[in-house]
Amino acid sequence: MGLRGDILDYLACRDDEAARDRLDGLVARYELEPELRGDDADTAGSDVSRDRASGADDPPLGDADRRRIDRVRALDTAPVGVTLCGPAYRDTPILYANRTFRALTGYPLETLRGENPRLLQGPRTEPESVAALREAVSIWEPVTVEVWNHRRDGTPFLNRVSLRPLPGADGTITHWAAVQEAVAEPTGRDPRDER
Repeated sequence: MGLRGDILDYLACRDDEAARDRLDGLVARYELEPELRGDDADTAGSDVSRDRASGADDPPLGDADRRRIDRVRALDTAPVGVTLCGPAYRDTPILYANRTFRALTGYPLETLRGENPRLLQGPRTEPESVAALREAVSIWEPVTVEVWNHRRDGTPFLNRVSLRPLPGADGTITHWAAVQEAVAEPTGRDPRDER
């Protein structure tokens, strides 16, 4: 999976030392410029990570939420969109989306936070792609699909989404991470024909 798989592995790290090592590997391998480095990546606070998930009715963010948000913030300038969502039992709300994702979709963070990623669905979104994402969430399995999403202005784009469940300290799924990138419109040809 390359960059997308390496990002998801970094976000899935259960301890901070392993996460720092993975981030260092990402930086070296892909020449990334992380927003936060070293100890700052684990402890840096922001209005986003200190705040509530979205509004007054949402529960306050815990330490695990803030640590995971800070990990995504470290990837704010990565060449792919990265989002962190809360648990499915709370309708998988977006907790944080990196700058690349916000630029890709046209949505500001204030609008995204607390929303389910389905807000990107629109007239061109195929039910089969949505069903594959929904099934992965329901059985807590990773998945990669291409789905027609829509930017804030309504413009459709083909989005390659890799979704991965993130376990908490006790092994239960507490968050979901996704890596997204716009891909060229399919040509209708089977890629196996081009071998």
